Amino acid sequence: MKRQLLLSLLLLVNAPLLQAQVSSQTEGLAAPASLDQREKILIKHVSAQTYLNRGLIRSAAGNWDAAISDFNKVIEIEPRNAAAYYNRGNVRQALGERDEAIADYDEAIRINPRLAEAYNNRGVARQAKGDTARAVADYDKAIESDPANARAYANRGLTRLFLGQETDAAKDFEQCLALDNRLAPSLETRIKELKRRLVSKR
Repeated sequence: MKRQLLLSLLLLVNAPLLQAQVSSQTEGLAAPASLDQREKILIKHVSAQTYLNRGLIRSAAGNWDAAISDFNKVIEIEPRNAAAYYNRGNVRQALGERDEAIADYDEAIRINPRLAEAYNNRGVARQAKGDTARAVADYDKAIESDPANARAYANRGLTRLFLGQETDAAKDFEQCLALDNRLAPSLETRIKELKRRLVSKR
């Protein structure tokens, strides 16, 4: 378990998401019958977006409890707001509340099955719990949902390196950097640190 936790510290999570990037409460619903109904839906959506944005600001500032409160409010207003579940999961992940984070990512994925970022971050949470097999499955799904998700390739590569699958890991690292070479310094540091830790634990 300690080795699993050491690996989890080296993994890369995806960044917070804005409402416009994911499914919302209003998607897929029939058009309201009246202008008044449309106005009410719009007001609710704007209100939810305001709480979401404030939650992201509070999260970035490390004000975790206040951020969770804002994301809770978004979910109260728009129960099918995948961004709120995803971002609340990120906060819970930062707090070390892995089970709660996974539950939030589960719900975000249920609402939006193509949300690659949620698969990737759920994989990181599962890795922290020692569930390597399901973590790899999540990275696979993140890549399937978004082949340009460089962090998912990096995380799968780090996990494969951890498992001794060096050839496959090298392929993942190569693809990661082909997609986003800005990750090169961070990835190189993580690879070196993982190798050092693995040697020290033998």
